[in-house]
Amino acid sequence: MLAVSGNYQSLGLSTLQNTALSTRLERLSSGLRINSAADDSAGLQISNRLASEKKAYTQLNRNLNDGISYAQIAEGGLQESAAILQRMRQLAIQSQNGINSVSDRAALDKEFQQLKNALNGIAYNTEAFNRLPLVDDSDLLSANVPSISDTFTNGVNQSMTSGLRSIAYIPAGSTNIQINLNDNGANDDIQVFTVDGKHLVGTPLSAGTWNSNGISNSTSIESTFFLPTNGYELTASYDDSSLLTSGSATIDGNSISFTGDQNASGNFNETLTIASNAQPLIISVIGSGAFNVTASWTSLGNEGGPTFTLGPVDITATNQLGIGTDFIELTKTPATLTDLGLDGTSLQNESDAESALERIDRALQLVSESRAFYGAKINQMASAIRNNAIGFENISRAYSQITDADFASETALLTQAQIVEQASISVRAQARSSDEQVLGLLNDTVNQSA
Repeated sequence: MLAVSGNYQSLGLSTLQNTALSTRLERLSSGLRINSAADDSAGLQISNRLASEKKAYTQLNRNLNDGISYAQIAEGGLQESAAILQRMRQLAIQSQNGINSVSDRAALDKEFQQLKNALNGIAYNTEAFNRLPLVDDSDLLSANVPSISDTFTNGVNQSMTSGLRSIAYIPAGSTNIQINLNDNGANDDIQVFTVDGKHLVGTPLSAGTWNSNGISNSTSIESTFFLPTNGYELTASYDDSSLLTSGSATIDGNSISFTGDQNASGNFNETLTIASNAQPLIISVIGSGAFNVTASWTSLGNEGGPTFTLGPVDITATNQLGIGTDFIELTKTPATLTDLGLDGTSLQNESDAESALERIDRALQLVSESRAFYGAKINQMASAIRNNAIGFENISRAYSQITDADFASETALLTQAQIVEQASISVRAQARSSDEQVLGLLNDTVNQSA
C-alpha cells in the first residue's frame, strides 16, 4: 500500500548512525578511546590519576639524575683532594729522612704549604647546583657576614662606625684588594682574621683599640668576638703567631701588605693591600669612633654565600598519591684544611713531619669515607631510577589500556557504521521514490477531475 509520511523514524535512525560514525572517526583520528567525560566518566577519573603518576615518575627520575650529578661532582673534588693528600704524605715521609738539611726541609715545606692551599681551594671551588658540598655551612661566611662587594662599592669612599663586629669578608681567590682607612683622629684599626681565629693583620690585643672594647687576651676575644654571627667557626681559637702589624708578608697563601702613616692633620691613615688570598678573610675595624673608608679590588673569588644554599640536599626518590614522598639525603662532606685537621702542619723538622704524617693519614681516611658515602648514594639513586622506570612502565600500560583506542575494533565498527549508513541512504532514497509516486498519482487524479 502506498502512503505519504514525514519519515521521522528514518531521520532519527540517520542521526544515531551519524553519531556512531562520528565517534569512530574521532577515536581513530585521536588514537584515544576517551575524548570526553561522556565517553567513560569512571575511566576518565582513573586515567587522570594515572597520568599524574606518570608525570611524577618522569620528574622523579630527573631529580635523581640531578642528585647523581651532584654526588659525582662532589666525589670528583674529593678524588683530587685525595691525590693532593697522597703527594703531601710523600713529602712528609721524605722530610722525615735525617739526611735532609734545613734548606732541604724548607724546600719541601714550601711545596707542602702550596699543596695545603690547593686543597683548600678545591673545597671552596667545588660547586654543584649552587651548593658547596665540601664546605661546612659554618664556613660560609655570608650566612652571617656580607661580602666586601655587598658592604662597599668598588673605589667609592664611605663613612662607617667602628665596633666589635665584622664588616665584610673577602672571598678566597680574590686579587688586588685595597682598603684605605681614615679614622678621623679616633683610635680605629683594621683587623684581618681567618675563620678559624688566626690574626693576620692589625694590632695586638694589648692595644687600646681592643681594650676599649673589653678585650685584652685570647679568652676574652674568643668568648665575645669569635662568634658565628661574626663569621667565625665554633671552634675558632685565637692565634697571633703570624700577626702582621706593618710591612709585607705571605701568610698561609695570603699575600698581604699593611702600612700606617701619621699625616699632617693628626689623622692616622691605614692602607691594607691583599694581592691574593687562598682562603676567606674577615675584615673588621675595631675601635669606638667613626671612619672613612675606600675599598677597591680587581676581582673577587667565589663568594660562597647568598647565592649558595645551606644544609643537606634531599633528593626525591619516590612519590605516590595519598602516601607521600621518600627522600635520599646527601649530607655535606666538608674537606677544608680545618675539617681535615691539617691547619698548622709543616715540614720544618722531623717532629713536624711526623705529626703532619699522622694528620695526613687521618685526613685520607676521612676523604676515603666521604668518597665511599657518595659512591653508595650514587648506587642508591641509580637503583631508585631503575625502580621508577618499572613503575612508569606499569602505570603507562594501565593508562594505555584505559585511554587508548582499540584500532582493530574501532576500524571494524567504523566499517559497520559506514555500511549501515550506505544502506540507510539507499532505503531513504527508495522511500522518497514511493512518496513521489503517490504524489504523482494524486496529481493525475486531480487533473482528471478538473
